[in-house]
Amino acid sequence: MRADAPQASIIVPVYNTAKTLPACLDSALAQSAGDIEVICVNDGSPDDAGDILADYAARDERVRVIEQENAGLSAARNVGMAAARGRVVTFLDSDDAFEPNLCERVLAAFNAADDVDAVTFGAVCEPEELASKRIQRLLSPSDAVYRGFDSALLFSANAQPYAWRTALTRAFIERASISFDTSLRFAEDVPFHFTVYPLARTTVLLSDKLYRYRMTEGSLTHVYNARNSREKKLEQHLQVLASIFTSWRSHGIGALCPEQMVTWCLDFTLFDLLGVAPEVGAACARRLSSLLCDMYGPSWWQLPRDAAVRRAARAVAEAKPNGITLGKVDLMRFFVATRGLAQCVERVFRRG
Repeated sequence: MRADAPQASIIVPVYNTAKTLPACLDSALAQSAGDIEVICVNDGSPDDAGDILADYAARDERVRVIEQENAGLSAARNVGMAAARGRVVTFLDSDDAFEPNLCERVLAAFNAADDVDAVTFGAVCEPEELASKRIQRLLSPSDAVYRGFDSALLFSANAQPYAWRTALTRAFIERASISFDTSLRFAEDVPFHFTVYPLARTTVLLSDKLYRYRMTEGSLTHVYNARNSREKKLEQHLQVLASIFTSWRSHGIGALCPEQMVTWCLDFTLFDLLGVAPEVGAACARRLSSLLCDMYGPSWWQLPRDAAVRRAARAVAEAKPNGITLGKVDLMRFFVATRGLAQCVERVFRRG
């Protein structure tokens, strides 16, 4: 093991990805910035991943392997962050790959100013045809520097989702106690960004597409998008929102971006609230309303200025035991208001 601290630590959580793991590790070790360490956390993988990791560690001293019983992606990332010795910490999922210059570009962005805490970059989807235009757009930020918090980072700058596209300084991780919520098994990246961006002193966005995101039909995202999993997805989304608000309170962030956050929470849940059994949707609507009431007060539903969004918010706030009263036309107006007509048309055709 190296005695000196490397410039960058690459955290690789590993679970049941023996087929893609060699290409993943090769991409990490082929970085043009060679002063790195690759911390692989084997999360109780039942396949041959452990043997592959042992082989790589024997051949390259930059590879460190940590073995643990299966505890989930968030727990594996937390273990990797705790073990990291690099000045900068990056994330690489074991079925994805880095572009060769990722660490070089990221380190240069951090070196541009003393107070840069976070750097977020673009990515390409492989195969591209499995990615919606919306996902491709979200993975295509423009070059920008945000000093202090700007709500655009959460809602309009194409700076989230996916934690693997954001690198942090280890000093920031320690100073702000950044970690992943281990209670979440889906969309754990979302609370990560909703905590990182408000706390970072300076955030840099890079338009460079430095990460190759492997889209698979068997991924959690695709599984939860299946019709028969809508209730499970809705439950997870409500847990994500609860995690965000809990993190904000624990970090002393407060009730940020009232109008935008209410609108985003509705966009995050409304389609599924109306797609499950009416009594289930009503119960979940009450939980959502309670979360927003606790954060923004009992008149939370009045915060959106757009009439279509406000109608949807009121329908959720006034949900009856037998369901949410919101017609298809009002639902369509809501999504046009939040996502635009082009994205709504794309969603209809993709579902068809």
